[in-house]
Amino acid sequence: MGQSEYISWVKCTSWLSNFVNLRGLRQPDGRPLYEYHATNDEYTQLTQLLRAVGQSQSNICNRDFAACFVLFCSEWYRRDYERQCGWTWDPIYKKIGISFTATELGTIVPKGMEDYWLRPIRFYESERRNFLGTLFSEGGLPFRLLKESDSRFLAVFSRILGQYEQAKQSGFSALSLARAVIEKSALPTVFSEDTSVELISHMADNLNSLVLTHNLINHKEPVQQLEKVHPTWRSEFPIPLDDETGTHFLNGLLCAASVEAKPRLQKNKSTRCQFYWSEKHPDELRVIVSLPDEVSFPVTSEPSTTRFELAICEDGEEVSGLGPAYASLENRQATVRLRKSEVRFVRQNPSAGLSLVARAGGMIVGSIKLDDSEIAIGEVPLTFIVDADQWLLQGQASCSVRSSDVLIVLPRDNSNVAGFDGQSSAVNVLGLKALPVKGCQDVTVTANETYRIRTGREQISIGRFALNGKRASWVCHPDETFIGVPKVISTLPDIQSIDVTRYLSGISIEQCHIQEMLGAQYLSIRNSNNETLLRRKIGILPADFSIEIKGGMHANEGTILITTQHPCVAKLKDKTLEATRKRTEGRTEIQLKAEGVPPAFITLQVLPNLAADPIDIELPFPAKGCLALDVNGRPLDKNITLHDLLGSRAFLFSRNGEPTKYTLQLYLRSVSGLQAWHEWCYTALSDRPVELNLYSLREHIENLISLEAGIDQVVEMRITGAGVVMAWQIRRYKYSLRYDYEKELLLSQSVNHRAGQIPSPVIMLLSEPERKSIPLASRMSEGVPVGEYELSSIVNKNGPWLVVPKPGEEMAFRPCFIRGESSLPVEESNIRSLQKATQLFNPQAEVNTITLVLGQMANDPAHSGWQFMRSLYDQFGYLPLATFEVWRALVQHPQALAMSLFKFEMSAEYLSRIENEFPILWEFFPIFEIKAASERFKLFLSQKGAPEETQKLLVTNMFQRLGLVFPTYADEIEKWLSNGYLPPSIPESCVHGWYQELLREHSEARWPEYGCKRLYKWMMSQKNPVIGINPDANHRYSVAWLPVFAAAVAASGNTSFEAVFDRKPGAVFFLRQVRDFDSRWFKTIFQCSLLRYVAKK
Repeated sequence: MGQSEYISWVKCTSWLSNFVNLRGLRQPDGRPLYEYHATNDEYTQLTQLLRAVGQSQSNICNRDFAACFVLFCSEWYRRDYERQCGWTWDPIYKKIGISFTATELGTIVPKGMEDYWLRPIRFYESERRNFLGTLFSEGGLPFRLLKESDSRFLAVFSRILGQYEQAKQSGFSALSLARAVIEKSALPTVFSEDTSVELISHMADNLNSLVLTHNLINHKEPVQQLEKVHPTWRSEFPIPLDDETGTHFLNGLLCAASVEAKPRLQKNKSTRCQFYWSEKHPDELRVIVSLPDEVSFPVTSEPSTTRFELAICEDGEEVSGLGPAYASLENRQATVRLRKSEVRFVRQNPSAGLSLVARAGGMIVGSIKLDDSEIAIGEVPLTFIVDADQWLLQGQASCSVRSSDVLIVLPRDNSNVAGFDGQSSAVNVLGLKALPVKGCQDVTVTANETYRIRTGREQISIGRFALNGKRASWVCHPDETFIGVPKVISTLPDIQSIDVTRYLSGISIEQCHIQEMLGAQYLSIRNSNNETLLRRKIGILPADFSIEIKGGMHANEGTILITTQHPCVAKLKDKTLEATRKRTEGRTEIQLKAEGVPPAFITLQVLPNLAADPIDIELPFPAKGCLALDVNGRPLDKNITLHDLLGSRAFLFSRNGEPTKYTLQLYLRSVSGLQAWHEWCYTALSDRPVELNLYSLREHIENLISLEAGIDQVVEMRITGAGVVMAWQIRRYKYSLRYDYEKELLLSQSVNHRAGQIPSPVIMLLSEPERKSIPLASRMSEGVPVGEYELSSIVNKNGPWLVVPKPGEEMAFRPCFIRGESSLPVEESNIRSLQKATQLFNPQAEVNTITLVLGQMANDPAHSGWQFMRSLYDQFGYLPLATFEVWRALVQHPQALAMSLFKFEMSAEYLSRIENEFPILWEFFPIFEIKAASERFKLFLSQKGAPEETQKLLVTNMFQRLGLVFPTYADEIEKWLSNGYLPPSIPESCVHGWYQELLREHSEARWPEYGCKRLYKWMMSQKNPVIGINPDANHRYSVAWLPVFAAAVAASGNTSFEAVFDRKPGAVFFLRQVRDFDSRWFKTIFQCSLLRYVAKK
């Protein structure tokens, strides 16, 4: 080596050392290169340095030269890339006057990226290493093109931010959303490259996080506020900051993020429904349901647990899940805190009402009707106002709106329109004619009644009307059917001052006899000008009306008993099912008999008023025992997957008209002999069967599946009662795939094959979760797919690979692992990324490469491994977490798991999935690990430039979210985690009072008894118990003492889980049931005990 070459190397080494030291580092820390934010002067120096070093064969093997070269390439892309540059090395070589062959780049780029900067190399879909794409992605976004497309890029970003929350709630990642929006934009082609799309999605995540954590929606000047609390916030973004335009550009993005987030982050005090129509989807009406933090509702039946499954239902069918919630029960009233602030979905039957429903064990235990959720499409005029690129429903029937850009959707019947000044263009909304109205107009629509819509005026609200009465418990048409005449009430307290009249089918209620009010009627409310303010079709049954259904001697026989003193005609819509009929005073008995297999449901038409339309009541066929149906109303298959439970229901009938007890059990069919099950008890009464939503049990099934390693477990669902036992086998997957390494063929194997359906797999590279998966096409035989998939030799050029179902794929299958190229020798000191750890992972090896990196990640919130896990979660979170070794290793590493809570910002979904899919109980997690992780996270924020006040605020907000998801971490525990505050000790008299309240609340309940003897033995071994509770019955030991024991484990050092319960996943499973028996008791005693243990430390 010549002296000049040596001097060149020294210059590279010296320049790099100075570059890193100026950023407060001794060596690179693995962050993306754009986060070092090289200045314009440094970029100039680097350009001159590389020109001076020149072309030399010896440079190729020098790590420091390689590090300078790759840094220059990334900075060149960010600062100098232009539209005409294309996807090539040539402009880079021209800038510095040197060039390299593909072979030489194969040495230089890995040395610079992996060995010096500790950054991974990306791959092409062809499985060659993508050096140019890697360096460009490290540079950030091409700023010259950004400046050229400034307004267009800002518009695209605003669309991404506007749809951000909706995409997240629909299960789409920010990456998928960004790709979809960019593909439809007119941005330069380079922004559609995977590297650019990925960076833009990360920017959206970062901006959304900044707005959320710093509460920027409540500040008129979000940029100024963020400057105060987090002055270095711009350093996280891939845009040059030494350019005034770059700073201005980021300011604009932050303002856009604050504006877009404001509507969804503002607190709701009550539920609210907003309906939107878009010309892109003319036959759909979308709804945004805004939810408060907390709701209360009466409990209709005694639940066996205080952990409820919540959902929004339309016409009795679940349309949006809200996840689990822990209820506080008092005087048959439940109060729950909701984990979601809003949900969005397409209405299937807009005329039906929406309800928030709580279930336990599949059975409804309480519900709340959502006000103003019925839309009288085709019945009355609907008034929409323009709202960005869609239309917001502002009024039904007569109304006055401030907007002067309005769409009036006319009723289905022939309508006469007066006062409309404009062109009646052919606008079709939901299959109905609509009038586009501009300016101030006074439009009168005359159809079945008279409606007046005024636009461009002061918005006048006389309040919204609601119907108050006893609603029929069966599914009825009209959807709103009442037992007895309902009252019409207004949401405004001063409605009495407004002159309105109520009508039933055009006749004033004051002039109607009781018999004339019955049946299917149109309820109208009109003002003094005879303008209709509300028109809704309702059903009214006699106040003493009741129905009972009874099974017969055979499965195809049954009886319907109708009781009322009012004259009432009742008949079956399908007359062939009626065998005989008996009438006595006030009672009608209809005997049913079906030829062959009876239908799942029958429709009973009730006509209490011959002058009105009948009311249709949908009833299950009066079967015997248990009737289980799939989404199509057919008998539920005996071998099913979790997905097959969607829309499935079970009906439990009384026997011979007597109350009949049933039991539903979920058993894990364990290969290791593990005994684990869920059990619920129900009582079917004579008036109606118990209806169970089987899909709401999916989380409990996933709990059981999580207890054993692997992903092929089977859960047996067994329903016992009325002298019958019925059982179903439930698997996670319907298919498995097997890879034939010799033929390079992927073969599908069915657990329960249904003709004509085969899987649609995609293949992913395990070491690059951010990368798009590749769809696989089946071989065909005479035009029919045969379930065999060819894999070219690409899988042998890289690896490891995983073949998985695509998102939304119904025919889910067991993922198939393909090892790909052989693993490299393991050198522990060189494994610093999850990408390399995944490539080198070998379950048989002594060294767990993934655990090695998790140890680094636990101490470094800035570690690249966290972005790896975020990408894996966002891209493949639709799969069970246990599919990936990374998640299995994480839950075995307490320090890394604690840090993950902060890196995932205490997401409710993330916290719940970790507990549901792995044998973990968060209350047993070492509390001091969480506390220590919070301190490391604050140090990370400090290094980022965040003031101490901001650090505390961010961490406190995260602890508040933790307490929302798991109430045991709320209140006093949250205060201790946030600032170390320890409240005064609670007197023992209070504890005994709480215990007496627990006994009263569950005096007739069946208490879970798992672990009674073990907890008794442990409690007796405590010399100075922190809580002095002595239950008077053995079966109450578990409920009474589990929170004390959990607190001792969480306090670390006082005891261990294994000291009382062996390290068996089954123990955690049953202890969850004990915890959830009464969440209020568990929370109170756990917090009281934990704080006492902490105070002793």
